[in-house]
Formats: sequence, C-alpha cells, structure tokens
Amino acid sequence: MDIEQWLYSLPLRLRGFFIPNQVDREMKEELREHLEQQINENMAKGMAPEEARRSAVLAIGGMAQIEQQCREARGRSVLHDFIQDLHYGCRQLRRSPGFSALAVLCLTLGIGANAAVFSWLEGVLFRPYPAVAHQERLFAVAGTVQGESRPDLLSWPDFVDLRSGCTLCEDAFVTSITGSTLNIGDHAEVTTGSVVSANYFDALGVHPILGRAFKPDEDVGNGSHPVVVISYQMWRDRFNGDPQIIGKTQRFNNVRHTIIGVAPEGFYGTFVGRVMQFWVPASMAEIFRGGGRKLEDRSARWIESYVRLKPGVSRAQAQQQISAMAARLQTTYPATNRGRGIAIWPLWQTPFNHARTMGPTLEVMAVVVAFVLLIACANVSNLLLVRSFVRRHEMSVRLAIGATRGRLLRQLLTEGLILSALGTAGGFFMAYGCRHLLGVLLPEGREMYLPGRIDGHVMALSAGLSLVVMLIMGLVPGLQTRHLDLAGQLKAESGGTVVVRSRGRIRSGLVIFQVCLSFILLVGAALLLESLQKIRTTSPGFSTTSVDMTGVSLVAAGYDVPRARKFQDELIDRLSALPGIQSAAFAAVTPLGYFDFSSTPIAVDGYQPSADEQPEVQYNQVSPGYLATMGIPLLSGREFTRGDDENAALVAIVNRTMMMRYWRGQDPIGRRL
Repeated sequence: MDIEQWLYSLPLRLRGFFIPNQVDREMKEELREHLEQQINENMAKGMAPEEARRSAVLAIGGMAQIEQQCREARGRSVLHDFIQDLHYGCRQLRRSPGFSALAVLCLTLGIGANAAVFSWLEGVLFRPYPAVAHQERLFAVAGTVQGESRPDLLSWPDFVDLRSGCTLCEDAFVTSITGSTLNIGDHAEVTTGSVVSANYFDALGVHPILGRAFKPDEDVGNGSHPVVVISYQMWRDRFNGDPQIIGKTQRFNNVRHTIIGVAPEGFYGTFVGRVMQFWVPASMAEIFRGGGRKLEDRSARWIESYVRLKPGVSRAQAQQQISAMAARLQTTYPATNRGRGIAIWPLWQTPFNHARTMGPTLEVMAVVVAFVLLIACANVSNLLLVRSFVRRHEMSVRLAIGATRGRLLRQLLTEGLILSALGTAGGFFMAYGCRHLLGVLLPEGREMYLPGRIDGHVMALSAGLSLVVMLIMGLVPGLQTRHLDLAGQLKAESGGTVVVRSRGRIRSGLVIFQVCLSFILLVGAALLLESLQKIRTTSPGFSTTSVDMTGVSLVAAGYDVPRARKFQDELIDRLSALPGIQSAAFAAVTPLGYFDFSSTPIAVDGYQPSADEQPEVQYNQVSPGYLATMGIPLLSGREFTRGDDENAALVAIVNRTMMMRYWRGQDPIGRRL
C-alpha cells in the first residue's frame, strides 16, 4: 500500500478503531445489500428464489470470511481479535478451575523461583548498594602480588597516588570494615562500621538526612578528627530518632566522637553481606585498626577501595592506565611495591567482601531454578496439550465457519499469555516474600545481610521470561492445529488414527523432556551432596569440633597494654582451670573468619629473591597454646611460651609451605628471617 492509499483509508481506520460496533453494523448492512442485489439479479434471470440465493452465496463467498477480511483490511483486526481472545480465554479458564489453578501454581513456582534468584543476583552481585546511583560505573580496586592468585589490599599512600593520577576515574574512595563496642546507657553491644576516606559519601552520591558528610581535610592526621556519621538504623533504634543528635558525642572504641551526620534510610554501606552502622574518617584508622602509621606507611595494606569511571570509559581502558601507574610505583618505591600491581574488578567479583564468595553459589542456584522453570513449562504444556485434544471439535467447527489456523494459534497463544501473566504475578509476590531468604538458606548467611533487590531490571527480566513461557505453552498445543482433519472431525464416526499418532508423539516428547530435566537435577543434587560431604569431612588443617570461639575488645573497654596483658593471662588461666576445657588461647585472626591476616615483607637468610620479587608473608599473632588448642600439629620445634615476651629473643613458627619455598624442604629450626 502506497502513501496515498494509506492516507485515503486513514479515516476509515480511525472510525473502525474508535467506533468499531457502528462500523461493523454498517459493513454487515452493506454486505447484506450486495447479497440481496445478487439474489434479485439471479431471480431476474429466471431462477427460483432458493436457487437464486444459493447461487448468490456461492458467487459472493462465505459471509463470515468476507466480514473478517473487511476487518483486516481496515486494520482493526489485531486489537479487536486480541480483546476477543482475552475474553474467550478467560471464559475457558473459568470453566476449568482445577486445570487453571494447577497450571498457575506450576508457573508461580517456576517463575517465582527464578525471580527470587534474579533479585538475589541483583541485590548481592550486580547492584548491591541501595541508594547509590550508576553502580555500573563502580569498580573495586585491589592489589596483586606476582606469583599469587589472591588479591591483596592497598596502602593509603598507594591509594592517594592512584586517586591523583587516574584521569579516567571520576572519583576514588576508601572503605575498610571495622567494629566497635557501643555503650548507650546501661546497654553495650558490638557494632559494625567502616573507616572511610573523606570523599566517601560525595563519591557515592549519598547525602546525610541530618547534618553533613566528612570534610576533605578530615582524613588527614592520625586521630585528629574524632567525628562520625551514623546510620539511619542506629539513629532510630539507639538514639530514638533524636532530631537534635547532630553535635552530640558518643564513645566508639573508647574515644569520644562527635556525631556530624545521619545517613539516609536504606543506605547500608559498601560491604556486601554486612550492614554498616557508623562511618569514621581515615584519620581515625589507628584508633580502630591499630598497627601504627596507617596513613604514612606504604607497606601497611589495609584499605578496600573503589573507583567510579567517567561516562564512556571502559574497564579495559581504566585497567591499562592503572597498570601503568602501578608499574611506576614499583620503580619509585621498590622496597614496598616490587612485584606488586593494581587491578580493578566489577562489583560481582569484589575481592574483599562476600560478593566474590557468593558468586558461585548464586550461579548454581540460577541453573537449578532454570531447570525447575523448564520442568514447570513442560508440565503446563502437557496439561494444555491434553486440554487441546478435548477442544478439537471446537477448533474444527471454528475452522469450518471461516477461522484461519493462524487465528486459532493466536487464540492459544493468548490463553498461554493469560496463564503466564497470572503465574508471573504470583511469582512476583513469591519473589518479594523470598527476597531475604538467602540468609536463611546459607549456614553462614544467618550472620550476614544478603537482601534481594526487586527493581526494574528484575521485573523486566521476569517479564521477558514470562513471554518465553507463554510462547512455549502456546506453541506446543498450537502445533496440533496443523494436524486437524477437518472433514474427519466433523464426522461422528471418524476414528482419528492420524490424530492419535500425532498426540502420542508430542506427549511422548514432552514426557521424555521432563524425565531428562528431572534426571539432570537429581544427578546435580547428588553431586552437590557429595561435594558438601567432602567439604564437611576434609580436614582444613585444624580442629573443627569441640572448639568454641568468642571475642574480647580490650581497647574499646579502655585497657592499656599492661592491663590488657594481665587480663589475657588471667583469663586464659581461669578458662583452662574450668572443668571440660582442655586448653585456651588467644589469636588476632581466627580461621575461616572475615578479617585477613597481617602481611609483611621479609628477608630470609640464604634465600636470594629475583630482581622483580619482593618476598612477603601473612602472619598471625597468637598466644602460647594456640596450636594445641586448634589441633594443629608441630612437625618440629616447639610452641610459644609466656617467656617469649618483648624481653626475649624474637621467635616465630612457620608452616610447611614456607619451609618448602624458602628453605627448600630443610628443617628451618634455628634459621633466621
């Protein structure tokens, strides 16, 4: 149709769209007049009235077909047919409430499980920080060590050089998880917080609802800016939503901090798996993390950092520039940066929080629920297929009175759309109720905050999934319309041999498909259980039974070094004397905990590193009896004693890996590092 014809027919199309009933009446009246005119012409030729009508009908054609062609010609057919199909599909589903309820339930479970996993992927991996905009341009930054696959943290001086030299980065900021004992009235509890750079809130685009964020100079100087921004949850629960909270003081780690701001509701920080309750500037790092000279020492690697790339900048471009900067740092500071690089990771691979560890688990869940959805689709398609055999006579009659096979297929697709829409709606309610279920499903999740996030991305993905489900459910029974034997179906005595064979092939195919998917799920479940059993029974190198752990924050309680040492010794003695306790010990870092071991560059007598290698090891600070308490055997040598204090010779215990690398498997007892 050219433009002139389209413009000529436009008024008729508009009338058909806005006043369809009137146009239909006019069309039928016009067709009736044509038929009467043809009958009169036939009678004028000498035909009898009945013969004249029959000849006129044969000459003009089926009235129902002509009416449908006229509707299609004026462009009203698609919308009108869709509305008709919706009404008809709803009536058909109401006539079979048992079938409809079972089909919707299957789809609700399948689509709901997928939507729930989508929400976990969105809320834990891809957009884990509520209230933070443009998270697609946010990347985690961590150090790399030559010869090591494990990412490392950055030092504050390295971060400062990175922030000032990265021209492709819109901003860069620091965060480091910490904790503090919080005392309010007669109540005390341990709360989680972050040591951050002064630009933290500005870089994230998060603005306090009360007070202000940190000023640029508040991350300079050790312990010189005891100010804090508290979370909305802490402000509401611990300070009763006090509107005059700004300017008041509260002790964190036994240091009185001035509250300068309250973060907005829904902002939980930038550590996946934990809810931050307070934020302090980097100048207070020494108070919360200890170790000395956190802001000046280039070898003190303690910060978790992020960069926000400028619009249009790719990760590869930023990585190239950052790698060049890391190479310059190696040349400028060989004593601390030799063999070290800097890499950036997308949020779902963030190396220093729970995102990276949760990734494989969520991938397995996504595969499992995809199979569950396919099985649900196969179940519903089987139900629709059986139902389509019952409706074969109906379909045959509709074909006989002028409906096309495409028209019947659209009707079946519309019925599938109704079922998938109801299943999607139920699935959304199911996903919304399950959005916080991840922490319950995972053993370690009970101590973590792992919320799902149902946003536009999840809804769009689930809606697309429902359309695929609709096509699957509509096309399977729709294929049967190709095999309709119109003449045979209209004959009461028809045996329908071809129909039986076709029905058997399709139903057998669906059953085989379901059995295959179920078999794959069962095999996967068996392999997963076997892996979990191996993890449970494999020794990690220390005892996992009959060992209990607790924590004591002496610094936060106001203990100085002499009092803390005395407290530790007395506590160990009293615990060891209790019935049922075999031994007790202290450690700075516990196995399988979040906090990383400290690291330090080393030099080993007799070991000559290569030109680009900087030997470095991780270490733990432990008390006497630690190895015995943890069930870690000694291959040679002895454990620490209380005589190994600051007045005695410096001693260390190394593991077998270090012995093989630096002493080539020889006994290192008496050697020096």
